[in-house]
Amino acid sequence: MESSSPTVTSEQLTVWADSLLHINHLNTLVQREIEAKSFTRAADLSERARKRAWTLLNEMFAAGARKPEGYCEPGTVPRGADEV
Repeated sequence: MESSSPTVTSEQLTVWADSLLHINHLNTLVQREIEAKSFTRAADLSERARKRAWTLLNEMFAAGARKPEGYCEPGTVPRGADEV
């Protein structure tokens, strides 16, 4: 019986691991910049981490990851949010 799950290559996993290491490093730099009260630089680093995380998330979705319950695309209203 064949699996219907997509196969993720070792190369792709390595790319994702590299992205995660970069995100973690950016977070460390953000913390240092906040401690130094360099908030503009911290915001810039935070945005870089956000973009990298968003790219990684979309790559994982494209590879077959399921979107979490309640997930909605940016710019859309979550289901049930307009009922409040």
